[in-house]
Amino acid sequence: MDHDYRICPSCEEEFTLTATECPDCRVGLVFPGAEETPSAPPAFPEKDELECVRVGPLPWTRALSDKLSEVGIAHRVEPDTRSEEEGGVDPRHFGGEDLYGTWVRPEEAEAAGVIDAEVFAPLEVERAPDAVGDEACPACGATLPAEAMSCSDCGLSFG
Repeated sequence: MDHDYRICPSCEEEFTLTATECPDCRVGLVFPGAEETPSAPPAFPEKDELECVRVGPLPWTRALSDKLSEVGIAHRVEPDTRSEEEGGVDPRHFGGEDLYGTWVRPEEAEAAGVIDAEVFAPLEVERAPDAVGDEACPACGATLPAEAMSCSDCGLSFG
């Protein structure tokens, strides 16, 4: 192959044979036809073919995703709009934040679960003690039973 020029594999500009690097892209020049065609990575399965490891707000999802990437577990992160009946989580559990799911291949679900447990073990919170006795409404001060979900005087909702 006798070529009288080289090309940049990034921007495809042509250069003389004396040039060895593209001044714009800062990559080595190659002879025409010598550049490798990058192969596409294998397609990652869709959500319905994967197992969900965790659903949570974005900071939680990023923490888990980072750890899974560190150990080489391929995964998919997407907004989770499933209902609780479908395996989703009620956003009210997280103050109404948008929730994201982290999905992995079924054969990596167990390993991903171990990583998930390691990431979130420090966040395990003891269950709050059950309320006992009467409580006061924070808005109007009315006395309410501990299990009240709203104030019968002012209508403030606690749910």
